[in-house]
Amino acid sequence: MRIRFSLVIGGAVWVVALLNLSGAGPLPQTPKKPVTDEYQGVKVEDNYQWLEQDDDPAVKAWSDAQSRRTREYLDKLPDRAAIEKQLTDWYAKTSPSYSGIVSRPGILFARKFQPPKQQQMLVTLASAEDLKSERMVLDPNKLDPSGKTAIDWFVPSRDGKYVAMSISRGGSEDGTLHVYETTTGKPLKDSIAHVQYPTAGGSAAWNADGTGIYYTRFPRKGERPDSDLNFYQQVYFHKIGTADSEDTYSIGKDFPRIAEIKLEASRDGKYILATVANGDGGDFAHYLLGPDGNWKQLTQFSDQIKAARIGRDGALYLLSRADAPRGKILRAPLDKPELSNATMIVPPSDAVIQFMEPTADAIYVGDLLGGPS
Repeated sequence: MRIRFSLVIGGAVWVVALLNLSGAGPLPQTPKKPVTDEYQGVKVEDNYQWLEQDDDPAVKAWSDAQSRRTREYLDKLPDRAAIEKQLTDWYAKTSPSYSGIVSRPGILFARKFQPPKQQQMLVTLASAEDLKSERMVLDPNKLDPSGKTAIDWFVPSRDGKYVAMSISRGGSEDGTLHVYETTTGKPLKDSIAHVQYPTAGGSAAWNADGTGIYYTRFPRKGERPDSDLNFYQQVYFHKIGTADSEDTYSIGKDFPRIAEIKLEASRDGKYILATVANGDGGDFAHYLLGPDGNWKQLTQFSDQIKAARIGRDGALYLLSRADAPRGKILRAPLDKPELSNATMIVPPSDAVIQFMEPTADAIYVGDLLGGPS
């Protein structure tokens, strides 16, 4: 794999290989202080191990001298001021960008980033071509002028009337779930703490009629030892307009300590898929909540199903590496979603299947052939 670094200045590409410091002052003295360590019976002498002690005054003095010499040289470069001005101008650009677009009937939800604001905002658009239709749902920069409050993730209800957001403060990524009216941007009284944390992230999925939401939650004080309060993620159900103390447990008590749960609702809201990662090791189990209100386990960690998606055609799509190291895609009906009922629709090939995206009339497959370059 080849990695190229380039800096574009005024339309030209400058490839920086090595700075000639001949015009700089003399190099700070770097004395040799031999230290011999033995690794598996082999003695290794290191003359500069002393430089690893960053709390040593001698090391600090050496580092400061190096920095002064470099600074003096760089400040004298004739083009430095022009480069600094160009970079400053680029970084100061205020052109907005949109990402994380989610579609609902007649409306698009999107994250909007607009420098120099620190945090992304949540907006709605009538269409991707009509930016003038933009309406603000939540601007964390106004919520917290310090710029330390962020939207971790958001999930609109099926009809787009409400949008649930995990909001964290102080860079903690310890998210609290809030629900907002889309058209007014007004928050409802609903608030659920500790739905998101860096150890496993967080997720949510609305029910069919928008009266409630399934969400991930970490243990609360007293539910587990303090050392486990950021692990053992589970799924609960919250009815809109009620206190979170009335929320009901849904699934997850038997999941691993390091489980990471991702929830996805079908377009009609009748099914909810839970993808459970066993930490970051690449093993996944999948569970499906059906119209009868019961969860059904579809796959186990040992089944080598690396991804699952609910299609628009009443089917479940699975990316499998069982007996197929490069991947194959299976399809099973949602009303009979067991792995034994799945049929192969995309066979293994010379390409490695990276991802899949089922749509109304096709399934898009991302293949990697020959490795990254």
